[in-house]
Amino acid sequence: MKTLKFTLLLLSTLLILSSCRTEEFQIINPPTENALKADSPVAKLMTRTVLKDGSHDNIVDKASCLSIKLPVTVIVNSKEITIKDDDGFEEIEDIFNLFDDDVDKIEIVYPVTVILSDYSTITVNSDSELEGLMLDCKGENEEDDDIECLDFEYPFTASVFNENNDLILTITLENDEQLYKLIHDLKDYAAVTINFPIKVKLASGSVVTINNLEELKDAIEAVANTCDEDDDNDYDDDDCESCTTNQLKEIFAHCEVWRVDKLEISDVDYTDNYTGASFYFRDNNTVKIIKSSGDVFEGTWEASGEGTELKVTIDVDGFDKFNKTWTLHEISDYQGEVKVDLRLGDDRLRFESFCNNGNTSGDDLSDALTEENSVWVVEKYLDNDVDETSDFAGYEFYFFTSGQVKAKTTTTVDEGMWKSLNEATKFFLEFTTNDVLQELNDDDWKVVSISATQIKLEASSNSGTETDTLIFTKQ
Repeated sequence: MKTLKFTLLLLSTLLILSSCRTEEFQIINPPTENALKADSPVAKLMTRTVLKDGSHDNIVDKASCLSIKLPVTVIVNSKEITIKDDDGFEEIEDIFNLFDDDVDKIEIVYPVTVILSDYSTITVNSDSELEGLMLDCKGENEEDDDIECLDFEYPFTASVFNENNDLILTITLENDEQLYKLIHDLKDYAAVTINFPIKVKLASGSVVTINNLEELKDAIEAVANTCDEDDDNDYDDDDCESCTTNQLKEIFAHCEVWRVDKLEISDVDYTDNYTGASFYFRDNNTVKIIKSSGDVFEGTWEASGEGTELKVTIDVDGFDKFNKTWTLHEISDYQGEVKVDLRLGDDRLRFESFCNNGNTSGDDLSDALTEENSVWVVEKYLDNDVDETSDFAGYEFYFFTSGQVKAKTTTTVDEGMWKSLNEATKFFLEFTTNDVLQELNDDDWKVVSISATQIKLEASSNSGTETDTLIFTKQ
């Protein structure tokens, strides 16, 4: 009798364990070609690619292997500045560039939190402590460990197995820090596989699909030292030693619509005077300007010289503040936000365009909107929850990879600019010549949902009590 009871108990236990195993584990043989091994060549390359890059704030700390956590307060040539984002670094550079014959000085207000290349943090209380950490960094523009010519596109997943090849965990990786920590902890797992395909983005802006570890290894090795990693101690590579007139013409050709991002003449800021104005620099050296009022102006532009002596001359009737021979200071292209920065002494003129230099951005939002021959209409527009959809009846919207958007009716064509921002979580839209379309203007539309046939956007008022809703549907 005891034997029978024991047998029944054993069978019950096995059934329970079997049931639990079915629910919690999957017996899968991990594909050996995608098993990521600790200290393998590809793991080392991946680690170098996802190291915390500290070069972005070199204008403050002069160290590419560490960065200072924002916000941070600094004193620049006796002026106190609190740096909250990239605009703060640019403000420091603006102060440095005011005079060519002075000695620029920056003081950090301690204590600060420093983020090291392995994402660990440390509190620093003085210049001497910071200088001690900087000893581990390479010098300005010296080759260092981190690879900045390729970025992983997130999210993607990895699978973790135990010694019995049981799938015990699936990890969703959202950023470089999480991937760095996974690689660092590989020795703690029996096996880890990357769930391919994944995508990586090159410094050129092109997106590449990767199907296995060997392809990933080859892709990283191919581009490891092929780009300027901006490890100098200015901000955002503001020299133009290799700029050419052809480069400028190609930028203007690819990015059709431009706006004034900055205009300062004799220390007076005129930028807001040109809000809503669209500039079109054509390859026949003519320039067309459409102001927010709808007024159209025509003139010429011309580029000559090269490098730091490249000159840009603008001549448009009624735009005296623009009509100068400027020096090209910088051409920057970061995630489709392209800027052309012109200088003349202390005067500054900077144009900005939201385009991808001829390439699609590769996110679902851009892919959907710019699909060939796609036509979009406003299915719904709520302004502070008031339905104004009928205002857009008859409009057809066409989105282009150049950053241009056209709104057509049977009698009119209006042009504007658009941009997918923050990995397609936000959307920028701007029209300049039509009061009805300007109702849609916003640089902070939140992307609520994306499909091949519908894009839903929302924007909140400053108080957060009211919400605008914009839904585009594909015809």
